Amino acid sequence: MNKSVRSLSDNDKLVLQSLIGRCALRYHLAGPEKEALIEATFLALATRPEVILEKSVEQAVVEAMDAVFASRRLLAK
Repeated sequence: MNKSVRSLSDNDKLVLQSLIGRCALRYHLAGPEKEALIEATFLALATRPEVILEKSVEQAVVEAMDAVFASRRLLAK
């Protein structure tokens, strides 16, 4: 395991979840759709944590959420 990679503390996860939740507001979703977008975005960031080191956390969240939202729209068509 790479010791230079820091795992997220519970507080970090809460802050990240809050940020993701605020970003989700721009899609005007509610209920299960909003929660699914938040969860999928969190998972997308968890699978590629290096993106948070490459740019600001806010930018990484917005880009991940845009990608998740776009892929879900394509699947729905």
